[in-house]
Amino acid sequence: MTPSRSAPRRVAPLVLGAVVTLSVAALAAGAGRIAPRAVGADAATTDLPDTLAFEVEYVGIGAEGVDLVWRGRVEGAAPAQATIRMEYAGGADDRAMPLWPVNVWLFYAADDYQRSFAAELSGSMNWGTGELRVSGLVSDGLRTNVPLEQRIQLHRPGLTGAVTVVFLPRVALSDGLAAGF
Repeated sequence: MTPSRSAPRRVAPLVLGAVVTLSVAALAAGAGRIAPRAVGADAATTDLPDTLAFEVEYVGIGAEGVDLVWRGRVEGAAPAQATIRMEYAGGADDRAMPLWPVNVWLFYAADDYQRSFAAELSGSMNWGTGELRVSGLVSDGLRTNVPLEQRIQLHRPGLTGAVTVVFLPRVALSDGLAAGF
């Protein structure tokens, strides 16, 4: 009777090993698949238009005491709260000049979080004309690593402004162009 008692003891580890192996194989097979979307959802729910236009209002200097901050509500196809933080990037002696080199961070907090993104930009602020013109890449969220250009045309006297954000097409260089041929 000893063999009959030891047979179940040998089978149990084999069955457990088989279950674990099959579970791991099933997970590995599904790892490359995209999770199914909710019923009624489509690609349009997470996409943004190529151009966003909205108004912003100057809200003051950031809590850190450095950045100039504008905020605005975006309506339309991709409603959101937009925050633009601008940092002077020049030398201390040139701060009185009308043309500033600047770094800008654009935070686009969409009502549908899947449409949200952040971008790191640099360019210039022309206080004489009231035009901010910067470009850079989306650094987080939807369209990560996509180039974009942002322009603000400030209105006087309250420093409100019209913003235009344009997502630029990616240009892929062939190996010959990248090598200088």
